[in-house]
Amino acid sequence: MQLTLKTVVMATVVVLGIAEIVLADDATQNSKQKETSKILFIGNSYTYYNSLDGMVEAMLNVSGVPAEAQRSAPGGWRLRQHFNGEVPKKRPEMKPTPDWIKSSDWDFVVLQEQSAGAVAERAEFLEFGKKLCDMIHENCPDTKILLYQTWGRCDGMFDGYGDDESRKAEVLAAWEKRYSAPNDATVEALKDGMQGGYAALAAATGATVVPVGKAFKEAGDKVDLHADEKEAKPHHPSPAGTYLGACVFFKTITGQSPKGLWEKLNAAGKDFKVSKEDASYLEDVADKAVK
Repeated sequence: MQLTLKTVVMATVVVLGIAEIVLADDATQNSKQKETSKILFIGNSYTYYNSLDGMVEAMLNVSGVPAEAQRSAPGGWRLRQHFNGEVPKKRPEMKPTPDWIKSSDWDFVVLQEQSAGAVAERAEFLEFGKKLCDMIHENCPDTKILLYQTWGRCDGMFDGYGDDESRKAEVLAAWEKRYSAPNDATVEALKDGMQGGYAALAAATGATVVPVGKAFKEAGDKVDLHADEKEAKPHHPSPAGTYLGACVFFKTITGQSPKGLWEKLNAAGKDFKVSKEDASYLEDVADKAVK
């Protein structure tokens, strides 16, 4: 009987020990999962050009901030289309944005309007921006929402004009030529350009503006930030433009300076087709653009 009891006790100890190891492994695995930031980018070509989501993910990972990024970004898509769950007719297999939102407890969700929408359709932009924020927080209240503030188009139509009357006339003439005579709401939206639209949405929702458009403006002409689209006035980002935007996202998310990221990326075998000299300049611009 004593031998049997001893055997039972030893077996119990072994089983408990194994259970503790399994629980410890599970806890470690859960800890790793929690430490990895999950980011969803909701936008269009300004997001998928040069894979902004992949670049931000790489910058975070080489800096010791584990991250996984996904995107829902059909070309030209509006926030309205994202909210309504539309998919491109030529890509019916694409997952609708509401399904993406509901697929995970995201740490960050990025919202990016079509490049003219924050000005040309300010009321719609604010309406569906708010609706998407509500949908995101219904899925996970702790998700941090980031607003990807894009840049003024190269034709200057969306840069705003302030008190410059000659500039005002130029912008309104360009608008009327491309679209139609602007109404009073459009005129007001043009005055503050992109930055005003995203600031208004942030104020209404508590989201955080990622000032990529501001960084583009402050970068000036030293580095070509726009893609060669064989057009007189291109507007999509070049690899350097996407790199600048990714640096702005990096600092907004981490609070850390993006200076030195190029060296870390290069050491990790990540080549985003930006020279070391240009990257150093853009990292400095991004660092100053994010307060």
